[in-house]
Amino acid sequence: MIWAHSILLLLTLIYIPAFTQSKPSRDKPNIILILVDDMGYSDIGAYGSEIQTPNIDKLAFEGTRFREFYNNSICAPTRASLITGQYPHKAGIGYFNVNLGLPAYQGWLNKESLTFAEVLKEDGYNTYLTGKWHVGNDSLYWPKQRGFDRFYGFIGGASNYFDIYPYTDKVPPVELVENNKRFNLEPGKYLTNEIAEHAISYIDEQSKSKKPFFLYLAFNAPHWPLQALPEDIAKYKGRYSIGWDSLNNERLAKQLASGIADPTQKIRDRDPEVPYWTSLTYDEQQLWQRKMEVYAAMLDRVDQNIGKVLDELKKIKQYHNTLIIFISDNGPQGGYTPTGRKRQRSSGPIGSAGSYDYQEQSWASVSNTPFRN
Repeated sequence: MIWAHSILLLLTLIYIPAFTQSKPSRDKPNIILILVDDMGYSDIGAYGSEIQTPNIDKLAFEGTRFREFYNNSICAPTRASLITGQYPHKAGIGYFNVNLGLPAYQGWLNKESLTFAEVLKEDGYNTYLTGKWHVGNDSLYWPKQRGFDRFYGFIGGASNYFDIYPYTDKVPPVELVENNKRFNLEPGKYLTNEIAEHAISYIDEQSKSKKPFFLYLAFNAPHWPLQALPEDIAKYKGRYSIGWDSLNNERLAKQLASGIADPTQKIRDRDPEVPYWTSLTYDEQQLWQRKMEVYAAMLDRVDQNIGKVLDELKKIKQYHNTLIIFISDNGPQGGYTPTGRKRQRSSGPIGSAGSYDYQEQSWASVSNTPFRN
């Protein structure tokens, strides 16, 4: 889903100033681009979900909801196109952030492809990024070297949300970067909160400037591993006992009632990989419920933090002068990504710091209601 007229405006803001060379002014709108990771079409309330996303829903209902939005299907190529406005192969990331020996598949953004931060900075914007990068591992290609004044987050494609000690000593700590300095996430911290808190600190810092700002707020939730705060998981306890078959129908009914779905829309043909919920044993149902409870909790926490960002904009009196776009990099993760890496074994319960589980196809098909995953 996307506020598509906002994207058109964003493209206008990015590309026209490069030719006009206008002077910096607070009359220009601030821009916040919020990108979540591996979230499905129907996973927020405004698109039929039971997950509590009031802040995102408010943006949807006060803005523009769209029924169709296309991306490059996987993380890095989508981000390459988003950041540069070019086809991913032209930007150098036709696959993931790995070098396959060809310019189109080199695994980092090439210098010929300007980033939106580089262009907006030239037009007088302060530029910030918090969250996931995934378009260049080498420090030569980190955000600070590609137009961002400030950066807090992680460089690769995925991260744990907690420091996982003492669950296992086989997986390294949560490795982060602030500007160009490496460090580890402090024990007891939750990464989604930290991404948002640094975004808020940048906005607060920005209030002392006469320039407009661009904030690229790139949450890694709800990307695997399934790890969430206990108080958020508790909100969804038992909610998914109805199973994916019933939840598919429930979400579509909400979409039809809200007008986001065509009146003739039906649920897509059944995915042969997805068993009937009633065919599962009691223990299997308990296990699968837990996965979706944690997935919902992760998105719930994203929404809570978006609310805090909006509150900060109101605090500095920039809420009505800020263009906000909310998108997902691709749909939910169904089958495990075939990149050749082995799936990490969990060393703690689903949802905990030791969890390395993910949503999988059965629930991912619900996340894309009424479409195929």
